Amino acid sequence: MNTLEFEEFTKIDIRIGKVVKAEKVPSSKKLMHMEIDIGDNIRNCVAGIAEHYPPESLLGKKIAVVTNLKPRKMFGYESQVMILAAVDQDIVSMLEPDKDVAVGSKVT
Repeated sequence: MNTLEFEEFTKIDIRIGKVVKAEKVPSSKKLMHMEIDIGDNIRNCVAGIAEHYPPESLLGKKIAVVTNLKPRKMFGYESQVMILAAVDQDIVSMLEPDKDVAVGSKVT
């Protein structure tokens, strides 16, 4: 397993975002396009979760997202944040706060 210095880890900005829009990417069976409110703005996200979550189940869900990655174009969408999820074989589970914290809260 690779390790990184604590200073490198502190560069990652992880926040709690709220899914305000979710739709399957038309030309992909695995990708979901979402708009995620991170407190000060709404960001686009493209994630490979369409086989694990129906779009309507994501609306209003608060999830952990990395907000400071370089944006990436996928299937015509610019993905500006990355969701955090646990993967166990065929199970994908997005990371959610266990208490009702404000949108934009920093994950430390």
